[in-house]
Amino acid sequence: MKPLTLAARPMLLALSFVCALCTTAQAQDPASPVEVFTEGNRQYEAGEYEAAVLAYSTLVQRGVVDADLYYNLGNAYYKLGMLGPAMLYYERASRLAPRDEDIAGNRNLLRSLLRDRQFLESPGLMKRAVSWVPHRLTTPELAGLSVVFYLLFIALAAAFVLRGRRRVSRWYATLSLASPGRLLGLEKTGDFILAMFVVFVLFATTAGTTAARYRMESQKQGAVVMEEEAAVYSGPSTDATLQFKIHAGTTVRVTEAHSDWVEIELPGELSGWIRTDAMERI
Repeated sequence: MKPLTLAARPMLLALSFVCALCTTAQAQDPASPVEVFTEGNRQYEAGEYEAAVLAYSTLVQRGVVDADLYYNLGNAYYKLGMLGPAMLYYERASRLAPRDEDIAGNRNLLRSLLRDRQFLESPGLMKRAVSWVPHRLTTPELAGLSVVFYLLFIALAAAFVLRGRRRVSRWYATLSLASPGRLLGLEKTGDFILAMFVVFVLFATTAGTTAARYRMESQKQGAVVMEEEAAVYSGPSTDATLQFKIHAGTTVRVTEAHSDWVEIELPGELSGWIRTDAMERI
């Protein structure tokens, strides 16, 4: 088995992070965020993983949102054998940097170590192919792509209405050389209709995926089990029927909250209620 990539990363700070946080942090604490992060890396490389977790967690508590910070914190928790927090921060890092191979690799390898591997989704070939691009984009990137498809659809619709004009015909003669409709032998009208249909499907798919992901992230529907073992009941009470148990690091979807309980869903149409303090939302 390939070992986890557990070297601490230097911080690659976004300009907004530097401008928004450094001044506030220095006013409250003599150590700047970069200094705290560097100290966390030093402690990590020295094998002082608890001290590294403390340093990184200080930045999280200050409101720092950074993929490298989450990645390093996940690595430190893994070194301490705390699979729940490790998975939580790998998941958070993945949302910010979905194309990062180290983050994806560590998360996937950690999943292989979990006790509840049977709850991991195993999408088929078609679903993997359809979701490949969305899974490699952040939510803002996916939203931007849907806007591009929308504007392209509007442009194609306008060109379709004006397709009889000379200038549009000249553009069409050049741009349609790579058109699937032309390759299929369609005339101009059919080619435009096919192109608009394809672009509309792409727009609807990306817009729908963006809306679903935004809803999940804004409502914090994703969560990770933090306790070594958490009981799942048929209702929001320990007096309800015990259905099954789940373990640290398992990711779940929160569908409802009631007092100190949340209803969760798992692959395989499994659902039930666990105590809120047994998990943490991504």
